Amino acid sequence: MKGLTRIGILMGLGVLAFLINPDVTRAQNSNSRGCAWPIEMSPEGTANVQAPDAAARYWVMPFDTTQYKTMTIKGTYPNIRYFSIAAYNTLEGDFDLDEQHGHLYDAQIAPDQGSINPFVRPGCSNGTYTVVISRTPESSGNTITVSSDLAWVVLRMYVADNDPSQSGRSLMGGVPLPTITVTDQKGDSKKLETCSPVNVWGDLSSFDTFLFPPTLDLSVDEGEPDTNRLWFASPQKPPGILWPNPDGKYMMMMPGNEYQPGRIIVIHGKAPGFPDTFNGSPVWVPSRGFRNVDLRYWALCNVNFAMPLSVVDCATDLTIRLQGGLNYSPWVCWPGRFRKAEYYYTIVISDDRQRPNWLEPDINWLPWGDEQYPKLVVFRNMLPATNFSHAVQEAWKEGCTFNFKLDNIPDTNQLEEPGKCAQGVMGDYYPVAAWCDKSTFIHGGWRACLNEW
Repeated sequence: MKGLTRIGILMGLGVLAFLINPDVTRAQNSNSRGCAWPIEMSPEGTANVQAPDAAARYWVMPFDTTQYKTMTIKGTYPNIRYFSIAAYNTLEGDFDLDEQHGHLYDAQIAPDQGSINPFVRPGCSNGTYTVVISRTPESSGNTITVSSDLAWVVLRMYVADNDPSQSGRSLMGGVPLPTITVTDQKGDSKKLETCSPVNVWGDLSSFDTFLFPPTLDLSVDEGEPDTNRLWFASPQKPPGILWPNPDGKYMMMMPGNEYQPGRIIVIHGKAPGFPDTFNGSPVWVPSRGFRNVDLRYWALCNVNFAMPLSVVDCATDLTIRLQGGLNYSPWVCWPGRFRKAEYYYTIVISDDRQRPNWLEPDINWLPWGDEQYPKLVVFRNMLPATNFSHAVQEAWKEGCTFNFKLDNIPDTNQLEEPGKCAQGVMGDYYPVAAWCDKSTFIHGGWRACLNEW
């Protein structure tokens, strides 16, 4: 009887704890082992949630500020294109990021004393860094501020360098995941073991339910395009549930409720220059053929517009097939003068199950994916150079935006006006898109599909 009474008391306390702070309770469910970095979000398998980029991995750690005063992250700068640490507050079931104090990206993270940050200047070996996360951060050093009882700390990593050593750490840029030490309200510290394996089903299912509760209704009605033309435009404020990255801006295109039989989507634009980090160069050295680094990273992804927002596939700057320019020089010799080489890309989205043989080698292909799900095509620009005025960020600053809420999806035709505005700002770097008959493309290429625009 005493045992049953004790169980009843414990159950009652558990229910009371959930009623007092359900977010923290669910955070503990998402990290049942109490280890570091329990969740990895990626384009593979059950971790494919919140539309992750195909070239990225996100590691996630819940931070209960009612239990711990600080979280200290110590790591080695990775051999990678980009990484950042951000902390998202949980506010009444939504998520919020303090862009000024809740986030640091690679070049902003000062190295430990005696170390070097390779994203700022090159060194013989990568140095180390320390980041402290707290509600009351220290006045100096790498600090991130949170303001809720529960915060979600996200480590983003994009495009790890080539790994000829085959160290098995290629996704992390040749270094182990950073360590996490938590300090409680009494000042006692505890270093957490790194989770192995990550994405235990119980943790992951609890995390997914936290992101997409059963009460969330994602009924998507994109309508049907009035014309063949499809428009990309930026959301004025992306929903917090998508954990928007302050280092990137996005344009979205909604192709309509259903795939149009016998047709394809054709997308064409000018390619920005990006760093040659995959081959070991620092982030300020452009890839072969480009004169400048215009963006730290860019990609175009096709996403299932249904919970849990899984990515179908992406065309990334590292893998995309380009047209124009010369491979051996960033300049083209022109009669009597020199002309800068320019590169363009063409992407075809079709309902084929594999890359169709009627595509030329320099054309990129993305699958439509499962036809029962509506689609959202996302164009991502990250960290534009100060002298590059054709990024998505510039169009967003000019107000070329639309209201985007998961419970109030705009009709695809409502993107036309902000899309025209964005094209005026971005010029040739704007991704021009349209539905096109497959036969038209086969016989005339992208120009036959997009010659009106």
